[in-house]
Amino acid sequence: MLRISLSSGCRAGQVLLFIATTLGFGWQANAQRADLNAVTAAEDAFGTTTGHQSIGLYSLNDARGFNPQQAGNLRLEGLYYNQTSPYLNQCLVRDTSIRVGIAAQSVSFPAPSGVADLHLHAPDGETRSSLVANFGSFGERGALIEGQSALGHDLSVLGCVAYERNFFNDEARKSQNLTAGSVMRWRPSSTTEVTPFISVSAGNDSHVVPQVYSDGYQPPPVYVPQELATGDYSKQNWHFATAGLIVRQAINDRWMLSLGAFESHEQDGLTYIEEYLSVLPDRSASHTVDIVPALTSNVLSGELRLARRTVDGDHSRKIELSLRGRNSRREYGGDALINLGPVTLNSPAARDIGPYSTSPTSEDTTQQWDTAISYEERFAGRGSLALGLLQSHYQRTIQDPGTLPVSDRTTPILGSARLTLNAGPQVTLYSSFLQGLEDAQLAPTIASNRGQPPPATRTHQVDGGLRYAPDQNLTFILGGFAIDKAYFNLNDATRYTQLGTIKHQGLESSTTWSHSGYTAVAGAVWLRPSVMREIPEAGATGTVPLGPTPLTLTLNLDLAPPTWSPWAAELQVNRHSGGVATTDNRWHLDPVTTLNAGLRYEVKWHERAISVRLDLQNATNSRGLRLSSVGQLLPEQERRFGLYLAIDN
Repeated sequence: MLRISLSSGCRAGQVLLFIATTLGFGWQANAQRADLNAVTAAEDAFGTTTGHQSIGLYSLNDARGFNPQQAGNLRLEGLYYNQTSPYLNQCLVRDTSIRVGIAAQSVSFPAPSGVADLHLHAPDGETRSSLVANFGSFGERGALIEGQSALGHDLSVLGCVAYERNFFNDEARKSQNLTAGSVMRWRPSSTTEVTPFISVSAGNDSHVVPQVYSDGYQPPPVYVPQELATGDYSKQNWHFATAGLIVRQAINDRWMLSLGAFESHEQDGLTYIEEYLSVLPDRSASHTVDIVPALTSNVLSGELRLARRTVDGDHSRKIELSLRGRNSRREYGGDALINLGPVTLNSPAARDIGPYSTSPTSEDTTQQWDTAISYEERFAGRGSLALGLLQSHYQRTIQDPGTLPVSDRTTPILGSARLTLNAGPQVTLYSSFLQGLEDAQLAPTIASNRGQPPPATRTHQVDGGLRYAPDQNLTFILGGFAIDKAYFNLNDATRYTQLGTIKHQGLESSTTWSHSGYTAVAGAVWLRPSVMREIPEAGATGTVPLGPTPLTLTLNLDLAPPTWSPWAAELQVNRHSGGVATTDNRWHLDPVTTLNAGLRYEVKWHERAISVRLDLQNATNSRGLRLSSVGQLLPEQERRFGLYLAIDN
């Protein structure tokens, strides 16, 4: 694993800027980073991320109230992908889209909790370079240099280096990370494409902001993370590495072979996690420091897919065979817990945490291999029907120190059916039924079995709705869904385990409109979660679980008419209704509305595309809270600004 020292973070940023200005500007102009725009790139309002921008109702860790990434539903260039870290590499990943509803109809082997579709920053044979620099509130700084060039008529390569500083400003007072990555694309023939990639990241943070947890019985107080005291001892460091190979081979005009093979490795140093437990309305809490020993994890994942497609006039058939899987090994546990006694959210930081000793760690080994087949019929202008069948072979083995291994095994057969029907030239109806075997969230730090992964469990989803597109500039989507999953939380002994089942029912909508430089993306999701407990949850008598937001509204505007050139503006309004604040459902959180605004200046100068963007987030400085499923408080971010400069050459 690559180890990089970041003791001279400021100098590292200066070095990146020096390299960019001295080496990066001799190449021909061709936009790459300067024109990234999540609003204009979005196909719907269900979640799009590109560059520094994220819009939409959903994200990698929240889709219809569940976590697609934690569930194991990542796809990289359409192929099954699993990674150890929850963070995406900005040198590798160009954009991310959340595929639910009608958008999931085009996904091979979709998943009940939604699919997060990732795409690489891949070279295209042109010679070009980009520089991105940013700074913002609370000392945030960053710089990225990217260049690509052809090494021959059939081989091109992209290289990227990025440095970030103080990017976790609501999670740590100081943080820094250095990333390097490279993507190659080799096209030895018109029917073959080979794309290898590799990236490494190393970083650390200090003065980590305490995690605050509700007691579950009384409504929690609103607070600002920046106002919490942080100890000199609280710190962590990490090293990530990701490598992969994607191969696509057109065997003939009917057969296509796709292969994706990926490895992800993570190594975390000794980590100090401060926790304020059972916070009360008067802001009092119990202060605990969780010291996590150095841990490593590694996962191999990938997919081999063979597809055959035939076309007969306006009728096409496609059959796909897939073999996909993962083999992961991760360490967890061994924590040392130090109780520092009662505090308030206004208390100063502890000066000393005293002696401690970590213990031997546990190991989780998970193997999963899926074989699947899908058959699809499409009739142009009329609709489509797809049926799928997947056989999963899953085994998870837990090895605790001084005990015999304990294994969970399951081999379910999972089915799926998808249907679209054109009810006219402007209206498409859709419906689907999906079954899956999905992971749940790791046991939180407040659990007695902290860090332990629960076994994968069966999930199923039904959804349906319509898409109305009266013209090429306007699209409206309305759909409903119901998802059933296993419910995991803390039992009376604070052990994180399956307590019953949970169902999320809801309605979701998306409206996209674009005309003459004006673009609007708006969406809403109404969510009705309910839980049925078979094992008691401490103090939980309500049927609505903590975590999900009942109503979310979003409106995103990009204003760039030709008469404004070179200026453009952005506006984003988000509203989250108040979910339940206590496990007996007696108290609810207050709703919160945030306003984000942006101003851009885009120009061509000596064949270089230059973009300067000023973003203001939470302009009204709205205060509010959301809760995780285990009661962790998630405050709304304070008002902040970010200034971004991007130059493409």
